[in-house]
Amino acid sequence: MDGKERTLSGHIAMLLATVMWGAMAPIAKGVLEGGTLNGLTLSMIRIGGGAFLFLLFSMLPHRLTGDVKVAKRDFLSLFLASVIMISANQGLFIIGIQYTSPVDTSVMCTLTPVFTLLLSAIFLGNPITILKLTGVVVGLTGALMMAFTNEGNEIATNPLLGNTLGMLAQLCAAIYYVFFLRLINKYPAFTVMKWMFLFSALTYIPGMLPFAGSIDWVALSSTDYLSLGYIIVFPTFLAYLIIPFSQRLLKPTVVSSYAYLQPVVSAVLAASMGLALFGWNRIFASLLIFTGVFLVSFSMGKHTASSRKIKAGIQG
Repeated sequence: MDGKERTLSGHIAMLLATVMWGAMAPIAKGVLEGGTLNGLTLSMIRIGGGAFLFLLFSMLPHRLTGDVKVAKRDFLSLFLASVIMISANQGLFIIGIQYTSPVDTSVMCTLTPVFTLLLSAIFLGNPITILKLTGVVVGLTGALMMAFTNEGNEIATNPLLGNTLGMLAQLCAAIYYVFFLRLINKYPAFTVMKWMFLFSALTYIPGMLPFAGSIDWVALSSTDYLSLGYIIVFPTFLAYLIIPFSQRLLKPTVVSSYAYLQPVVSAVLAASMGLALFGWNRIFASLLIFTGVFLVSFSMGKHTASSRKIKAGIQG
């Protein structure tokens, strides 16, 4: 491919992944609103389904998946990463959706670069410029405003709890990007995700089984099962494979700009499903978050390779 074709391919891949993640929050909220499944069970299904797909595709030839053998000394790091990035991040994300608006949850997903910058400065000694600090303050102000705002959020039963869980999910993602960067850089995305989902399934699912045992699976509608299939296949499996491809073709600042599209996709779909209600306070809080993330993303990673990995933090 020439330069234009590579760039176009990168944009298409990034757009697909962002749409997949943006659609997941309202689709998951729709399933939870039925009352048959709760957040704990849905997160268990997502993690277990993701682990199954990665193991299934690991049977394909390595030249297709890019899978490689993992050094024994790295398995502990993979296990810890699975707890933080899969069990905690995805678990908190899904459980949070149960209590708040899917649009709020998607907006919170854009905070990962802000948390990453803070952790990098505190633990790695990376310098913080005035522009970066301004972005952090503005972004976190918007997040706190959204967490404590009830106006326009009547669909949420406990927005403070749900939005707080959403923020904690993105903090977990930032911890992963900062402290497991060596692991991310060392192995292909398929290898890392395969082992992380496997370890997470082995540790997360046993604790959730008591909640799953009380679920009336017959009461789930065909739409619910289609929604579960979407959650497992697209935002959980395919999106995580697409992102590394787009990162190789686009600049980090371009990849990070797609963070703003994810809440838009969520808002459009949630509104069409009757799951989104907006008030001016909530709109203003979202604009503060977007502004903060833009300032942080603009000042980050124009130059470093590590920032390219951090820009994947727009997931759900």
